Amino acid sequence: MITSPGYALTNAWERAQRRLAGLEQTYDPTTRKRLSALGLAGGWRCLEVGAGAGSIARWLGEQAGPDGSVCAVDLEVTALHDLPANVEVRQADIRSDPLPEAAFDVVHARLLLNHLSEREAVLDRLVAALRPGGWLLLEEGDTFSIGAIDEDTDHARAMRAWCEVLATVADVDFGRKLPALVVSRGLTDVGVECEVPYAEGGTLGTEWLALTFDQLNERAGGQILDAATVERWKDKLAEPGQWFPSLSLVAVRGRRP
Repeated sequence: MITSPGYALTNAWERAQRRLAGLEQTYDPTTRKRLSALGLAGGWRCLEVGAGAGSIARWLGEQAGPDGSVCAVDLEVTALHDLPANVEVRQADIRSDPLPEAAFDVVHARLLLNHLSEREAVLDRLVAALRPGGWLLLEEGDTFSIGAIDEDTDHARAMRAWCEVLATVADVDFGRKLPALVVSRGLTDVGVECEVPYAEGGTLGTEWLALTFDQLNERAGGQILDAATVERWKDKLAEPGQWFPSLSLVAVRGRRP
């Protein structure tokens, strides 16, 4: 059981930057493809919410060019540095601080709403920030892939353990709910994709899984899984040539009429 309230995967954790780097390596390639498919081009005004370590904000700034702009919003902004000149960093609480309305060509958030109890109200605010014709792209995690990873019992147990802890403070099955919520906001051209990324042992992609486990385990008092299983699992994660599935991501896009 988590012993204190709040966001379980805070960027203030001492190893958060390494964990965020692994998350970016895992999910950035498909995020960039999805944003590009929306027609992202020079001159676009972009809003990146929950910007994390800034990889997508940086890439959006490069795509938008000198005639475009990016607003990168996060509650913790210490990792948001060395960004292009057209990227504005804004420290804000998306639950309460104001956003410009009808201002952006694209609004993107990844693995954000599931952590917020006010997620539906925040979704309304993200939709309101779109200009007419602007695109919303949301990417949220879901646990339905966990049932497909039983080939390696240790990996399945570890993934289930950290999802169970995370579920005490977040909606770990929010991805499957997202399409209906986006449709209910009146967006058009809605599209839905699901991915289950795999990472090779001994890479940053599997290190991200171990670091996420460690952060949640520390927060839960070190009791979420027996030490022998954890040691065996981490040894496997370090083996090149072995491949491990990660958390599912459901991506939903929609356009404001």
